[in-house]
Amino acid sequence: MVRYYEKAVTLPFLPEVRLNSPYWQNILIGVLVGLTAGLYVSLNLLGAGGGQPNSAQTVQVVNATLCTVWFFSASFGGAVLNAVGPAITGCIGVLGYIIYVGSLMYFDHTGKQGFPIFAGVCIGFSAGLIFVVMGYIAMSYSEEQDGGTYITISVNLQAMGSVVGGIIPLLINRSSTETAGVPPAVYITFMVMMGVGAVAAFGLMPPSRVVRDDGTQVATTKARGIVEEFKANLEIFRDWKLLIMIPAFLPAECFLVYGGSVNAFHNNLRTRCLLSFIAVVLQIPCGYGLQLILDNKKWKRRSRAFAGLVVVGVPLLAAWIWEIIRVRNYDRSSPPAQGLDWTEPEFGPIFVLFMMNWVASSLWQYIILYFLGTLTNSPRKSANYAGVFRGFLGAGEAICFGVDSISVPYMKEAAVIFSFYAAGVLIFAYLALFHIRETEYFAEEEGVVVPKHVLEAHECEKLGTEEGSSECAGNEEGKTIVKENSA
Repeated sequence: MVRYYEKAVTLPFLPEVRLNSPYWQNILIGVLVGLTAGLYVSLNLLGAGGGQPNSAQTVQVVNATLCTVWFFSASFGGAVLNAVGPAITGCIGVLGYIIYVGSLMYFDHTGKQGFPIFAGVCIGFSAGLIFVVMGYIAMSYSEEQDGGTYITISVNLQAMGSVVGGIIPLLINRSSTETAGVPPAVYITFMVMMGVGAVAAFGLMPPSRVVRDDGTQVATTKARGIVEEFKANLEIFRDWKLLIMIPAFLPAECFLVYGGSVNAFHNNLRTRCLLSFIAVVLQIPCGYGLQLILDNKKWKRRSRAFAGLVVVGVPLLAAWIWEIIRVRNYDRSSPPAQGLDWTEPEFGPIFVLFMMNWVASSLWQYIILYFLGTLTNSPRKSANYAGVFRGFLGAGEAICFGVDSISVPYMKEAAVIFSFYAAGVLIFAYLALFHIRETEYFAEEEGVVVPKHVLEAHECEKLGTEEGSSECAGNEEGKTIVKENSA
């Protein structure tokens, strides 16, 4: 028998605090991603992975290795997750980040490449797994009407990790106008925080143990062997709706590579710290603004998808066009003798562009996860969807790291990233127009448990009960889902 509540605690304006709640499971994985990928992002935004500027090329090669491994670990991470569960998968997903941060500190002090390259493989494997768990929980543990909320919470908690990670070097380097590396204390603090996350990962639960507030399980899934899971994972590559999204997946994290590289090329350390810190701070309220659109219960699901795409896509394309124009005369073989400081007049426009580019590019990942979530409610399928998305995201990032390591002109690099974003906008517009339905609850997906309010509304609709009757009163959300789907 499923236990509905496990030591529930009530907080104002929040669902009851219990470990087996879908909401708090999503909070937990968001915290773990914040302690791993969030801190990783804050290091990369310092330029050269937080190391000395003359080590940028080496670190870019290491990160290219990382992302190459990430492609495979994420693409097949869904099979691992479905076989061993989110707790073990999440813990492994944290450990590689600890090794990676330690290797950066080692490299900063010795200049030897062996350990960082090994760590690149470790974090590549871990990154694929932790992000598969995040997408899996955000998409399949949420109800359809709350998909945008769950995605926003988990990704914003990642950004919060970057905020925390950005405060530390910003405070340490606030008075430094020189180009320099990051002190050992920053790396050590990050590793301790990640260690706490590795232990907390064992609080993650499979969907059969996660219970909604109405007492229903998220899903009922039977255990399968790893070979069977890998076969199912391969089958997902036959899903044409997923395959046409690949051009949208590829550039989804290239802005981190590109932004970190340009940041290190053009700005001094304290300016880089300031830009990276404010960018992730702005991402958080903007993410919640997007959530209000994606979960607006007054609009049809298709309308929400279109509105979210426009709100993110228009400033995204505008920012990359501006970026192409800005860097057209940058010569990577002749970096400025003195990096730009935040006290100089040129800093103003660069600040606005960096914020615009960072926020819009970050919100692009919210859009991808939302569109993927509209296609399925199955935890198994969600795990594989999240894996393929993160796999091709990693592939795009690996290509970008590789291209950046051979010093391709910034203008060409920005132009290619822009072209993939533009293709992604068109692809999502097509999917929103023709292939998003109001609900997938009645698509008869294996193991999916329909929420009570939606099931009751569906029964009312089948019986032709009048809306004002006692049987159907007070269930407007469920009735809307059912009616729109039947229409």
